[in-house]
Amino acid sequence: MIKSLCYAIHLSIKEYGSMEEPEPNKKQSVQPSWEEKISEDEQLMKWRDSAFHAAVEKLQETQGNAETVMQTGEAFGRGLFAQQVQELSPELTITRWLEKTEEDVFKPLGTEFTFTKISEDTATTFLNRDPLNNRLKEDTVASLFTYGVMRGLFLSAFPKGELLFHETSMADQREFIFKAHASAKDRFERERVKRVFSSLKRDDGA
Repeated sequence: MIKSLCYAIHLSIKEYGSMEEPEPNKKQSVQPSWEEKISEDEQLMKWRDSAFHAAVEKLQETQGNAETVMQTGEAFGRGLFAQQVQELSPELTITRWLEKTEEDVFKPLGTEFTFTKISEDTATTFLNRDPLNNRLKEDTVASLFTYGVMRGLFLSAFPKGELLFHETSMADQREFIFKAHASAKDRFERERVKRVFSSLKRDDGA
């Protein structure tokens, strides 16, 4: 499973392709039962866990290069978009993107947000719950991976945008700002976030 997912991640990095082939002759009009929905959600979590463990392995192989974690997370996020969201239209707004990703990605993964501002081109949110971060010991690595996943999901829909990260006074809450149209300064955010989490990792002694 991990081997096949790593191959899918590799394809996503190169082509931002989907994570699996669609089932042939699947009837689009048939609504899945609750048992099938649970199974789909469990599969999504397995994909996420496998991608994260692949990122950890790459981190160890590269002797702590945070870039590999972010790249794997972003590739997984783009794969999630292609597989779960599949909507690329000029009329797509952040509100519509949030509705789709919350229902088809974030809820199945157990990720919870509190949004304090939502408009057509900007959304501000606090990440309240990240099961991957809470469950695993590599919490700073998990945070970097989660940021990469969110960024990959977002830039798949808004390639001219950026995902900004702000630290807060509360250690268990982190603020994220989704901007559909990034400024020149925003373009450096990815490198800044990488440095922030890398320094946290060193401070934790990981």
